[in-house]
Amino acid sequence: MDNNDFYWLFVDLANGVLSGAMLGGYYALISVGLALNFGVMRLVNLSHGDWLIVAAYFCVVLLGAVPVSPFWSLVIVAPLMYVIGYLVQRLLLNHVSVQSAERRGMSPVFGLMLPLLVTFGLSIVLSQGMLLVFNADAATIRNDLSFSAVRLSEDLSVSTLRLGFFVAAAVLLAALAAWMRTTHTGRAIRAASDDPEIATLMGMRTPHVYAVASGVALASASVAGFMIGMSRSFQPFDGPPFLLMAFGVVILGGLGSLAGCFAGGITLGIVQVLAGTYFGPAAQQVSGYLLILLVLAVRPQGLFSK
Repeated sequence: MDNNDFYWLFVDLANGVLSGAMLGGYYALISVGLALNFGVMRLVNLSHGDWLIVAAYFCVVLLGAVPVSPFWSLVIVAPLMYVIGYLVQRLLLNHVSVQSAERRGMSPVFGLMLPLLVTFGLSIVLSQGMLLVFNADAATIRNDLSFSAVRLSEDLSVSTLRLGFFVAAAVLLAALAAWMRTTHTGRAIRAASDDPEIATLMGMRTPHVYAVASGVALASASVAGFMIGMSRSFQPFDGPPFLLMAFGVVILGGLGSLAGCFAGGITLGIVQVLAGTYFGPAAQQVSGYLLILLVLAVRPQGLFSK
């Protein structure tokens, strides 16, 4: 094997790692809301994927009514999703949370199952509601970025849209981490997450704190939903595959860890792209699930959890 062959092997590997890292940013965006829900409220939200699709449809409807740049839709959709998340948590999920079950003297098993059942039912309501309103026709957010690429060198390039996903994920996760660490609301969320009983004794309104955290999670999901609409067509029943994807990322990174969510997304993306490059398209999905099973067997708390 001569130097030219080694060069092209290196180029293929570099392109695979780069494309995988960009794909990992997409995965991290999809997963951040789920990680935030579990990290704060110990809530496994089975309707998370459907909320992504709801946000994508909101963007499509808004852009159909007001012909502006697609990115401006987030100015309205993100606050709207925050309000929806706040109300859903305050009026529904706070009453079926693990902490609420403990206060009522319910068994720990029932306390864990009740939020799963409620969010599963909410997932069905959302998907059926979207089908009723938007029918089964595929929708998408039209843009010019899907067909452009950023050339890093003569032989290395990356999709402009994927690069945007990566940058958006990095900025969003860094902003959330800084907000949780430096602001009064963020510190209150962390305190309620660590010990809700002590937080309540110190005068914190934990139902309000949980609702704020849920609102932030759905506002983050609106960014992911927008990116989904930018990158592909979607339908009302597309939520569960994105939920599975988000589960994989948060398992890899560590449940509830924002930094782990980003690192887990990049790890999963790189493994999938390299497997698809060297072993064929069928290996791409299989490799991701094998990695998740391996992590669950060896380090069930996640690769990057503290």
